[in-house]
Amino acid sequence: MANNGGQGDGHGFLTGFLIGGIAGFVAGVLFAPKSGEETRALLMERGSEWRDKAEELAAAARERIASATEEGRRAAARVRGEERFDEFEEDDEL
Repeated sequence: MANNGGQGDGHGFLTGFLIGGIAGFVAGVLFAPKSGEETRALLMERGSEWRDKAEELAAAARERIASATEEGRRAAARVRGEERFDEFEEDDEL
């Protein structure tokens, strides 16, 4: 098991949450006493809302990933710079 700094698998939870919400919504709509036409219209409307929300979540996730990637690159560059500085100090001691 990898230690990821105490952070759980957030995207797995989010995926499960969304699937559960969709399944619950569909079950509720299908068992509600409405005409077929009303039910189909409601399903189309809600499906569109869920798609829009999923797109928003995906965009936010992409932004967080890009930010974390850039932060990692900067940290790696700082470490590489420090290693080079340490090499110069060792050369000076000789």
